[in-house]
Amino acid sequence: MRIFNMLILFVLIGLFASCSGSKQISTTIQNGETAYQSGNYNDALQHFETVIAYYEQNDRSKECPVYAEAASSASQLGLTEKAINYLKQDQYSNFVNADTYFNLAGLYQEIDNLSKEMEEMETYVSKYPDGDKIAAVHSRLFELYVESQNWTEAVKAWNNLPGEVRSTSVKLEEYFRVNKAIDNDSVCGHIAADLLKIDENNLVGLDWTAKRYFWKAENRYQDELKAYEKNKTNKQYKKLLKALDIVSADFKTSLGYFKKLYAIDPNPGTAKYLGNIYNRLDNKKKADYYYRIAKGND
Repeated sequence: MRIFNMLILFVLIGLFASCSGSKQISTTIQNGETAYQSGNYNDALQHFETVIAYYEQNDRSKECPVYAEAASSASQLGLTEKAINYLKQDQYSNFVNADTYFNLAGLYQEIDNLSKEMEEMETYVSKYPDGDKIAAVHSRLFELYVESQNWTEAVKAWNNLPGEVRSTSVKLEEYFRVNKAIDNDSVCGHIAADLLKIDENNLVGLDWTAKRYFWKAENRYQDELKAYEKNKTNKQYKKLLKALDIVSADFKTSLGYFKKLYAIDPNPGTAKYLGNIYNRLDNKKKADYYYRIAKGND
């Protein structure tokens, strides 16, 4: 009977200690949250770390509810690596949620670790396709694929972007870069047109459109000239003259875009194109002028 009573006593002591400990931890969490809300991040972190130590010492890490709060406090103090470690621990807790992955990705962005940031963003999409930050995640993932030159994934990611995002100049220019890298000229043409609709002075749109008309004219000029050289007949000559009218019109269209481009961003490359166009249009004076600029002599 005495032994039985002793066992009951030990159990009661254990329960009392557990309740007392739980109450103390609850108070510590509240103190940490109060300190955080008042902007006292150092005190907040100390409170949260006390809670973390309690759970870890009792082999109850999965039940620890403040890894995210500790990470946020550490981040506010500029302790990025510590914040990352706490969020990584939060991923294995019972309190992991979409924000865990989103915030961890943001911290990896801070330290310029693109591969890790991409991994967390992709996990967010996989685990939380209906998360409240899914639009921002898709947008950032597209940027990451472009930045890492992962063109295939970038094309896929483009279709996940909201329409209002895809219609912005910034995103259209990024998508243009993707399609130019994979030689998807037809899509590049449509993007360039869209960019010029948004802003008639858009450099990407002007450059692509100017070069498209130039090479359309130049390639036809060369083809028709070669055809005439092979078969110098009156019929072929008339065909050449007719073709040159079309070529001349395309050169003039290209000229208009290049002149606008040069007025905004004068550079030797554009000057050389202008010289070539004026040369084809038999304006030697202007051709020489732009050739000199292209060579850096003016």
